[in-house]
Parts: sequence; C-alpha cells; structure tokens
Amino acid sequence: QAQWWNNEVLPSLIHPFMKATQQQFSAASGSWMPCKCSGKVSHLGVLCVSMEWLEDIVLEVCACHSAAVQLIEHGYFPCAPLHPTLAVSLDMLEFTATLFLHIAPNERAWAETIVMYL
Repeated sequence: QAQWWNNEVLPSLIHPFMKATQQQFSAASGSWMPCKCSGKVSHLGVLCVSMEWLEDIVLEVCACHSAAVQLIEHGYFPCAPLHPTLAVSLDMLEFTATLFLHIAPNERAWAETIVMYL
C-alpha cells in the first residue's frame, strides 16, 4: 500500500492540489464536472471531516477521475488510496501540522481532544 501511495496516488494529486490552492487564494470558485467517459461509474460515499462540521458526500468514481483527485478538488485529503470512506480537510491537516510543530510531543492528548470535540 505504501508503494501505491508513493508511486500512484500522491503524484496524481499534485496538480489538483495546486489548482485547489490557487483557487482558494484567488477566491475563484471552480465547479467540478462529472466525467463523461464510457467507463464504469460507481458511487462512493465519503465522510469528510473539517474543523467546523462533518459532511457526507457522494462521489462518482470512474477510471479517469479517481476518488482521491475529486476529494482534493473539494478540499479534502483521502484516508485511503483507492476507495476512501473518510477524508480530512486540507485546512485541518495544515492546522494539525502547525500545531505539532509547536506543542510538546503528546499525541494521545491531542487525539482525545479532537475525538471529544467532534
């Protein structure tokens, strides 16, 4: 699975992430258009976690438009490479990374606080 993340998933997320970041800072609103390919389309329900709310979204996944890319376009990072059922907002990941740079190394206290908060 680590090889799949490193060789397939993460490289495919670079351009969508850069585009989402650019739209966030330029205040442009991009809308996602579903794929019109002739491949098999499946629906995937994903629980998305952000600092303010939990949101259930349904993605239309096909061979040319993966769930991971769609989640990045929505501002979330997938918790699995192929069929994620959980995603975390990019803002929350950035907050967490910054927090861990400035606190004492006590991950258990942080995790329990987040569980209680959510």
